[in-house]
Amino acid sequence: MTYARTVGHRGATAAVLVVGGGALATATWIGGEHGLALGLVGFYALATLAAFFWSGRDGDVAAIMRVGGDERQRRLDLEATAYAGLAMAVAAIVGAVVSAARHHGDVGAWGVVCAVGGVAYVVSLGVLKRRG
Repeated sequence: MTYARTVGHRGATAAVLVVGGGALATATWIGGEHGLALGLVGFYALATLAAFFWSGRDGDVAAIMRVGGDERQRRLDLEATAYAGLAMAVAAIVGAVVSAARHHGDVGAWGVVCAVGGVAYVVSLGVLKRRG
């Protein structure tokens, strides 16, 4: 195992948490839930600090978090992302089926998620096929 702490960007994961958490807290504030919005700011501040310090450590997860690592660690990240995508796709399909059953065939937002996933998959296949 390599012990290069400086490989990759420690702030990458922290930046994602700041932007995503900030957007969620802002939307929650605009929605009128001021207490929840302040709680989200606190939660994401702690999560950002934890991610920043954890990504500076040695190990597979830290290397993946800082957007670095060797080929094996990048493969682990790719496979974990694929499994997460499959889990979300199954959840969206189940949600669409349940929504269709409850709302007389209307798949609602779950159908949109399924459509986005399907289109992204087809486009990705085309792009990856052209590359390799």
